[in-house]
Amino acid sequence: MRTTLKLMTAAVFLCSSLNAQVQLFLEEEEIQLPDGKVTAWVFPVPGTQEEVLDDMKDYGKDRSDVKMKKVEDNLIVAEKVSLPSISTKRGDLIAYFFETDTYKAIAVAFKLGYDISLDSKTWPDEMDHLHSYTRAFMAFHYEQSYARRIEALEKELKDVEKERKQNENKVNNMNDKVADLGKKIGKETDTEKINGYEADINELEADIRQLMDTLPGLESKIGDLNKEINRLSTESHNHQGTIGGL
Repeated sequence: MRTTLKLMTAAVFLCSSLNAQVQLFLEEEEIQLPDGKVTAWVFPVPGTQEEVLDDMKDYGKDRSDVKMKKVEDNLIVAEKVSLPSISTKRGDLIAYFFETDTYKAIAVAFKLGYDISLDSKTWPDEMDHLHSYTRAFMAFHYEQSYARRIEALEKELKDVEKERKQNENKVNNMNDKVADLGKKIGKETDTEKINGYEADINELEADIRQLMDTLPGLESKIGDLNKEINRLSTESHNHQGTIGGL
């Protein structure tokens, strides 16, 4: 059987854009729901309310073949389900999102009756099983949260790299045009035509300078995006290791 004190010995600080300065934990807490109190396993979440509840729905369906339905905007429940990995008794699997002054969190509970939920004192083995179930969901949600963030950055990176390539190609094409116009000027004797070619060259060179001015900024942004993607990938890996020890 696990206790809150044991769980709190394994913790790490999240110092990221996903959930800054919040301690990573998995605790047994008493939570007030709209229809009464339950004892639940609680952990801080890096995603939004919609993301974490959607992840819980996916996890429940894939892991346990249960369908969780919205009861409140921040509450989903799978009623009277059989989850042998948690308990031999049927019950309600509950996921409740809430916020404190310092972090967002989700509480996962298993309710056996109207006012009876698993807890470590009365149902030590079952509560330990629920702990394992919740920890696995925690790992899943963190993995999904980081994957979504990294996917968005990779899409942005692809767009910036495409813009850089397009600008480089435009510069190369315009340089070729300038060279061609220079050859025409060298062969031309008509002053009016020469002046026209020179005006075209001046316009092309102005466009070239404008495009060239964008390249350092795009290069810098590409570097920053790659660094952030690598940082989040490393952070996600580290969090998965920490979650495994909670």
